[in-house]
Amino acid sequence: MTFLIPLIIVLPLFVGLGIFLAGKKGDALVATAVGTAALVFLFSLLLVGQVYTSSVPEAASGATIQPRLAYAPDWLQVHLPVSVGGHQVRWQLEFGADGIGALMVLLTGIVGLVTMSLATIQIKERLPQYLALMLISQSMLLGVFLSMDLLSFYLFFEAVLLPLVLLINGWGNKGESLNASRKFLLYTLVGSVPMVLGLIGLALLSASPDRASSVSFETLSSLARETQLAAISSASTDSASAIGALASKEQWIVWLLLLGFGIKLAILPLHTWLPTTYSVAHPNTTALIASVVAKLGVFGIIRIVVPLTPIALSTYAQMLFGGLGALAIVYGALVALSQTDLRKVLAYSSLSHVGFITLGLMSMNTEGLTGAAIQMFNHGIITCGMFLMLAMVEERRGRLSLAEQDRGLASVYPKLAVLMIFFTLAGAGLPGLNGFVGEVLAMTGMLRVSGFFTGIAVLGTVLGAWYGLRIVQRLLFGSDGVSHSKVSVGVTGDIQINEFLPLVGMAAVCLFIGLRPQDTIQLIEKDIARIANVSEPSAKAIHPEMDGLVAQSKP
Repeated sequence: MTFLIPLIIVLPLFVGLGIFLAGKKGDALVATAVGTAALVFLFSLLLVGQVYTSSVPEAASGATIQPRLAYAPDWLQVHLPVSVGGHQVRWQLEFGADGIGALMVLLTGIVGLVTMSLATIQIKERLPQYLALMLISQSMLLGVFLSMDLLSFYLFFEAVLLPLVLLINGWGNKGESLNASRKFLLYTLVGSVPMVLGLIGLALLSASPDRASSVSFETLSSLARETQLAAISSASTDSASAIGALASKEQWIVWLLLLGFGIKLAILPLHTWLPTTYSVAHPNTTALIASVVAKLGVFGIIRIVVPLTPIALSTYAQMLFGGLGALAIVYGALVALSQTDLRKVLAYSSLSHVGFITLGLMSMNTEGLTGAAIQMFNHGIITCGMFLMLAMVEERRGRLSLAEQDRGLASVYPKLAVLMIFFTLAGAGLPGLNGFVGEVLAMTGMLRVSGFFTGIAVLGTVLGAWYGLRIVQRLLFGSDGVSHSKVSVGVTGDIQINEFLPLVGMAAVCLFIGLRPQDTIQLIEKDIARIANVSEPSAKAIHPEMDGLVAQSKP
């Protein structure tokens, strides 16, 4: 069923462009847009099912990135007008799905369907154009997660920028949206420069007198594996020379890629676009950005940096980036505690939780990488639910603050209050819910590398529970919500069934993963194992003391 791969990418793109270009006639196509989102969700389920039941034989080349489903027809092959080492560069457009990519495709399908169905209630003006841009954004995101070569990855990675800028500017807070969209655009473009230089460097490193340059993930990962094994095997005689030479050769590429991807995932101190964008964009738009778009940088690291440059990553970048991730957990939680605007509380909360994903990635071992991959999905579901509920309350109460006059909402909106408590506890890492699974695995992986960073992360979990309970206490309970309520802004009463059901569906996903995490782990474990087979030995070669930590951690 490889036809699913191109279909799931082009369907929302063509429908979105059609609605956007239809102008005033687009009003009649609102149902078509939501129906397309529903189809994409169903296709994503089919794709996950296909990947889950598929088996990929071990690659003779030792490739660590291998799609279980692939789509790379010969007619999508282009000879680029450049030559490297006397060889003309050939670009074969490759799409494919492994467990990690399929999980992110499913997240994009869920978030796309929920945000677009609720947009029909929450967006009051130019709804068809809004839905069209959401569909185009979804298509570009799916293209990133299904790309299996550097060039298509980069093209889709950058193409998602345009519809997002239009969504932020066109439907954000009046008077602030233009500056917020400019800031988002500026940061993204600045991050694009080092990223594209790093990707070009990866392609050039693959060239040799008897081999043309390659942009295929499978080929590049195979070459990275061969180079790593050669360096480690020769390290027994001269460790500094063998490993150090390889690390220095790739070091500049790693720093460029981490800088580019770090801006997209809002790593400290490159995070200032995040609170501005989250507090200005419409909460429905923010739900997509925080849930999926903010994971592009993380996905780029787990797809490209870890498997393709493992030794160079292990030298200095692993500990520095891991330390920034640990710092982000505590920093985001402390700033969230100091905020009264609920949008900014959720923005810094998101920054804190992405720190756990970064921590898991920089562990470079099976447990940490598994936790990072699962937490990408988990955080996407949780933060999407929170921002959508924020939009529902703002429809009824106006801009929310944790000030005295906003307390007691549970007595006015009991169904909404129950769901808000549920998603808050999931975000706080309550055992039995999905947030707990990813955070524990990420910290377990980092414990094998640095007990200090893990201790900081544990402190962050305490602070996360603190600001989560602060939201529940100050917003939902306390004073009489009726006597201190704001004037209605147009919508009255508790959430309706068409608002309630999408949130209940996402809550069910949170509960399912929390109670049966092994099902999700089985989807990604083969692909994580391949990456760990190249990343973990590299980290041990650079940091021999890790062998002792690993021995102590095993029962």
